[in-house]
Amino acid sequence: MESADVVIVGGGIMGCALAYQLRRRNVDVLLLERETLGSQSTGKCAGGVRQQFSNEGNVRLQRMSVGMLESFEEEIGHPADFRQIGYLFVLTQPQQVEDFGHNMDLWHRVGLSEARWVDPAEAQRMVPVLKVEDVLGCTFCPTDGIASPADVTSGYAAAARRLGARLKEGVAVTGINVASGRVQGVRTSAGDVATRLIFNCAGAWSASFQTSLYFHPEGDGVLIGMSDREEPPGYVEDVSWEFLEKMFAQAARRAPALAAAGVKTAWAGLYEMTPDHQAILGPMGEVEGFWCAAGFSGHGFMQGPAAALLLTQLLLDHTSEIDISSFAFERFARGALVKERNVI
Repeated sequence: MESADVVIVGGGIMGCALAYQLRRRNVDVLLLERETLGSQSTGKCAGGVRQQFSNEGNVRLQRMSVGMLESFEEEIGHPADFRQIGYLFVLTQPQQVEDFGHNMDLWHRVGLSEARWVDPAEAQRMVPVLKVEDVLGCTFCPTDGIASPADVTSGYAAAARRLGARLKEGVAVTGINVASGRVQGVRTSAGDVATRLIFNCAGAWSASFQTSLYFHPEGDGVLIGMSDREEPPGYVEDVSWEFLEKMFAQAARRAPALAAAGVKTAWAGLYEMTPDHQAILGPMGEVEGFWCAAGFSGHGFMQGPAAALLLTQLLLDHTSEIDISSFAFERFARGALVKERNVI
């Protein structure tokens, strides 16, 4: 029977980054992906990277990820295509302005000093197609931007393999063997694997918020995205042309120049959502040896690099350089939920 110190379930950005970080610390790692690496939510995300969150834990986590992406090619030996073109949040309601005022105080307190207010006139100069008649204000952070999910994931995967990690594609995990309250192994489509520790990085397969719209340059066109608040739980990844029409209507309302745009291609991806729109990171108390790195609620790609490093530290050193206890699963039992409001 095959064995490993740690089995990682899921080969998206989170699983591949975690395999790399664990192998750097000489942990025997086996990653199992039922399809191909980066083929699910990671491969279908827009690649946004931002630090403008409403909760301190997310801001600190993301500041670390930005630093890691800035030095990604030097460390990993593979480009991340990280372009720090900035993120502009457009605020049209008084409550949003008040909320983002508190956010700005938070950002500056934790060291995100480059984040700043932008008035409607400057916002229109930055994005000439933007309609600003109803805009009350904006926030902008120039160190935010976009990166390539494919490049980052494949970079981590290649680096993990160079260090000796085993990454297997086309192998589905079908069950977990538990005895006396602790993990003993996993059952897979290719046979059983003995292990005492599992990381659940299965994303949307790991077990309604206000509609938002975003767009950024993509090649010679524009990438437009929006979450569907009416989408029921499930795994449907078919493109809904009815929903695309709603998205284009929203896009044309905010940037009228997009009204005449044609569709070059379209795709749909999955979010794995938690009640407070924040990740679940760390051990699951009821079963010893079962750890979770999922539930990122739409920001897994951008937080994956830092989350992988911090989880490796927590596992091996029993502490981490950034406190991630606010992401622990136990928060649900305690009722200690503080929703992340800046979810796109």
